[in-house]
Amino acid sequence: MKFGSKIALGIDISENLISMALLKKDGDGVKLLKAASGPVPDGAIKNGNIENAQALVKSIRRLKNPITIRPTRAVVSLFTKPIIVQIMDISKQVPSNIRQFVQNQIKHCAVLSGKKIALDFCGTSGAGSESSRASHLLAVAADGQKVDEIVKVCSQAGITVEAIEPPLLAYIRAFYANKIAGKFDSNVLIAILQDNSLILCVFRRQRLDFVRTKNISDEYADPDKLCQWLAEQINTIIQFYDVEMPDSFGKWEINVAADRVQLPENAEESLRAKVASTNLQLLTGEDACQAAAVSQSNKFANSSQTDKPSLVALGLAMKLLDTNTRDLGVNLLPPEVTRLRATQKGALTTANIVAAVLLVMILAINGPAWKIKKLNESINRKKARLFRDTPTLVSERISVNEQINTLNNKFNQINRILDSRLDVDWPGLLSDIGKGTPKTICITSLSSRDDSEMFLQGLAISNEAVYLFVDKLNKSGHIDLASIVETVKDNNKNGLVTYEINCSLASQKGR
Repeated sequence: MKFGSKIALGIDISENLISMALLKKDGDGVKLLKAASGPVPDGAIKNGNIENAQALVKSIRRLKNPITIRPTRAVVSLFTKPIIVQIMDISKQVPSNIRQFVQNQIKHCAVLSGKKIALDFCGTSGAGSESSRASHLLAVAADGQKVDEIVKVCSQAGITVEAIEPPLLAYIRAFYANKIAGKFDSNVLIAILQDNSLILCVFRRQRLDFVRTKNISDEYADPDKLCQWLAEQINTIIQFYDVEMPDSFGKWEINVAADRVQLPENAEESLRAKVASTNLQLLTGEDACQAAAVSQSNKFANSSQTDKPSLVALGLAMKLLDTNTRDLGVNLLPPEVTRLRATQKGALTTANIVAAVLLVMILAINGPAWKIKKLNESINRKKARLFRDTPTLVSERISVNEQINTLNNKFNQINRILDSRLDVDWPGLLSDIGKGTPKTICITSLSSRDDSEMFLQGLAISNEAVYLFVDKLNKSGHIDLASIVETVKDNNKNGLVTYEINCSLASQKGR
């Protein structure tokens, strides 16, 4: 999939808030053009499940319409649960099929047992990492059915989803330029407090080396207790590296991002006193957004505080802008969605070519008729000059007759061609096919034999969609009979059904 757009939209969705950021990349870097935020309707998302899809669609559409341009290409956060984010060590004897190896490891996770799994992974090596060490992979997995629901909701809201990724990667992308890049002499720990979860990750020599996600229990609802618990979790990771990895740097840089989480007013000073590192910075709200390598356009600088985007929305949009931040490259967008879009694009191109050919044929037919009309007008003008001298009139009459005979011969040839080739009203037939094709059907091949039969081949979501398509074809006045030749469910195409339909065409003669 190609990224690298000049304008991109990031959509951060959680159980309580929807935040959008529209970014543009030019010679001066990445700029924030527009942003919008709004609450998630009550009950639309519960415990990581979409409970009211239509309410969510309306909220996304209401926020999107004033800020975006068309076509809208976006990256959306993976807000459903459960989500597995795991770093795996791959030995030097790398398996020949890494995807199968990763998938087998993920299947052992109880939270995804028996479910359709949406999975993607990538390497984590950054500049300066030792080639002698075992390879590291970052694997991300989720319930595939819930990922499909995200794509469906965004599609109904008028958004073309180019990528889906967990919020962690958006945070990393937003922080990378100012907080991670160039830190070769220290370990960088990023602690992210978002809603009811804590995400901890460690970078060594610009390489993602450690990831851990923990739920925030109700006993830490008090801001002071939450701050104390956060310090304990950070110290646990630092102690682990000191004991288990003695070759690691002793110097730590710690960045805490508190996103929609309440901490005490003196949280930064309290954390510095409790954590075994004094190089600690707490980022909240607008301070966190300023840590991202994104500037504001002049028009947006005067906007209200309610229009400020979340840090996740900024990081998501940056994925499509090719910002050279060593993107980890994980994308949970279902591959069948990408393939179906490519197939539809190819079918549209074929239809445009057929329409262009038909237009040329129509012009070729109408051209001689137009010439005959002009010739008749010329004859009528000549009749008005019948009283010219006889030699001149006879000469002109002979010339006119010769031109009439020549054009009549050409017109007769065209009629013979039409009688032999154009028995079918192709413009009307193609129009009926276009109107009768369901959204769940894709035509990949259209062919005809002797203008009496037509064969359609393509892909469909289900057999029911093929039957519906045949019923609509039989209602066309240009088709005598449409019937299914074959339908096959192809597992190699993610369960899509390949079909072939034979149509007996109605002749245009005699109408």
